[in-house]
Amino acid sequence: MTVRRMAAAVAAALGIAAAVCGTEPAQADPLPQVPPFGTTLLAFGDANFCAGAINIAMEAAPHKPGHVLAHVTPTGYMHGPCGNHVAIGWLGSQGLRSTNVYVHTNGRPGKTVTTDLSVGRGVAKIMADSWPIQGNFAEWYIYVP
Repeated sequence: MTVRRMAAAVAAALGIAAAVCGTEPAQADPLPQVPPFGTTLLAFGDANFCAGAINIAMEAAPHKPGHVLAHVTPTGYMHGPCGNHVAIGWLGSQGLRSTNVYVHTNGRPGKTVTTDLSVGRGVAKIMADSWPIQGNFAEWYIYVP
């Protein structure tokens, strides 16, 4: 009987050690979302009459319940270099809020700018558009863990 208890204790200790030592880096939770108008903004840049596109992706922030990470990536501008202000607004359990992100690039894809949105847990709506408004807009209906 004592051998069985000792074997069970050793197995439990090995299981705990494997769980603690063998963990992977934090991954973001999948974010249930519906973007009815797509996730790409078509915009005119802030100079040189340049036109371009900006992709926006949303994901849940790892280890931060109620937060969403917005990844804003310019895909390039014709007649660049140019840039755009992207206004992101949201309505969630934390209330109505907004933030601005500035992206800049030439004819090739630019660097992704990531911003943390404190949306709150539950159902939320997020909208994005270039500022001043020059093209289409994007919106998401999401469930934030």
